[in-house]
Amino acid sequence: MQVAQAQPMRVRMAAGATSGAVAVAGSARFAYATTAPSPPPEVLADPRDLLERIDRGDYQLVVLNFDPPVRADPRWGEVFDRLRCPVLLHATAASEDYLPLLDERRFVRNLIAKNDDPLEPEELIAGAGKVLSGDLFGLEKYLLWGVSPIRIDIRDSREKHAYIAEVTDFARRLGLGERTSSLIETIADELITNAIYNAPRDAAGRPKYALLPRRQSVTLEPHEVGRLDVACDGQWLAIAQSDPFGSLTQETVVRYLNRCLVSRSPLADAATSSGAGIGLYRVFQSLSKFIVNIDPGRRTEVIALIDLRLTMKKFRQAPKSFHLFVAPGPA
Repeated sequence: MQVAQAQPMRVRMAAGATSGAVAVAGSARFAYATTAPSPPPEVLADPRDLLERIDRGDYQLVVLNFDPPVRADPRWGEVFDRLRCPVLLHATAASEDYLPLLDERRFVRNLIAKNDDPLEPEELIAGAGKVLSGDLFGLEKYLLWGVSPIRIDIRDSREKHAYIAEVTDFARRLGLGERTSSLIETIADELITNAIYNAPRDAAGRPKYALLPRRQSVTLEPHEVGRLDVACDGQWLAIAQSDPFGSLTQETVVRYLNRCLVSRSPLADAATSSGAGIGLYRVFQSLSKFIVNIDPGRRTEVIALIDLRLTMKKFRQAPKSFHLFVAPGPA
């Protein structure tokens, strides 16, 4: 697990909290959580040493900083080809630098991308815990312990305004200002629309309602019902939308983020895109952290986190981070 230059001890302790022993690399800036009987050496800076340990099955999880020099070093290609355990990548580079690489590096399944912001120990613990346990879902993983969300079943497009009102009423009960409430309303609007029109699939796996005009009413069948969870722990406001289809793919997420953050092009075809028609640009500009959890063919969850500790001016200026977690497919 990568040791941030500004706070190495905090991040290293967070890494140790996930699985026990931790090895910290020097020049390559990576480390590993292990369940091996004896702890690994203090420093592992040579990919060949890592390959030997991977082949022995020493590691349950590899967490690797994906900034240079690792990202540009071709020796790491063999490491990724031979990994027998999950890998969690962490990048601090701006989105313009790392997003195009996600199209090229198909081994990337789990990613914490910080957009020039330092990695927070809480993110490391949550991300490593998700990968190690196989339990990717739930906004509670990003909030203080004991927080319970309000839950809204998304069943009918005609009830959309009622769903949004329930979310914004929750925000107002918290005493949040109009600007923050407006951000929350934007996020809820887009996520509810996604759950109704873009997520559902027919028996052949084809989009069922995505081509319909958004003014056309849709009542979801019982097995199509989505869910919206909203919670707050005083520091973060979290909104999560999940669906029972798992049709959103890593490639689609990367393509849309590339268009939003790198090319800055509008999502003109969002309504007709397979599983990802969520007005992503509007959502991403309205949050602090965007988390996508995918269990292919079974479930998708997108989580929007808003940092309530920031003034609106600082919120607009702050980097936005992106987290992606994809469950392994059938063996």
